[in-house]
Amino acid sequence: MADPLAQSLAAGTPSAFAELYDRFAERLVKTARRMGCHPAATEDIVHDLFVAMARSRANFENVDNLDAYVFTALRHAVARHQQRRRLEHAAHGRLAESALQRDDGAADMPPSANESLALALASLPPEQREAVGLKIDGGLTFAEIGEVTGISPNTAASRYRYALEKLRILLIDSFVKE
Repeated sequence: MADPLAQSLAAGTPSAFAELYDRFAERLVKTARRMGCHPAATEDIVHDLFVAMARSRANFENVDNLDAYVFTALRHAVARHQQRRRLEHAAHGRLAESALQRDDGAADMPPSANESLALALASLPPEQREAVGLKIDGGLTFAEIGEVTGISPNTAASRYRYALEKLRILLIDSFVKE
């Protein structure tokens, strides 16, 4: 059975688009960041995603699980954004993120807890980082993560569990060294 909000979106009901935004915007931004998007780009990605969904509103007609549909769309938008970034970096000969370089002599200072977490997350394989973002920031169940990513719920749970274990080890090592 199709989701009632999805039906309203397919019909072009203006209040439905406002409800869609209210229901998903914050979670989408958080999830896109967790999936490795630069904070400055996440709001643009999410904005463009909402515009694309409004333009292709007929696609909502047969949507049964709106959460899975919207987060699948986010996943594709993030992948397109990351592909564009990789191509831009290759075209300009940049192989490393300048954000990780410190010119001000602060390289000898220990990273803050937030920096440690960000570095630990960045070191995860993309599939595990994606599972963490969809679970924590997106608030999706493992079944929904499976639907969004095209894997089984058990595989989604495993990726999440492996990611948490790696983060635990990385963060403990990070704080023990300080």
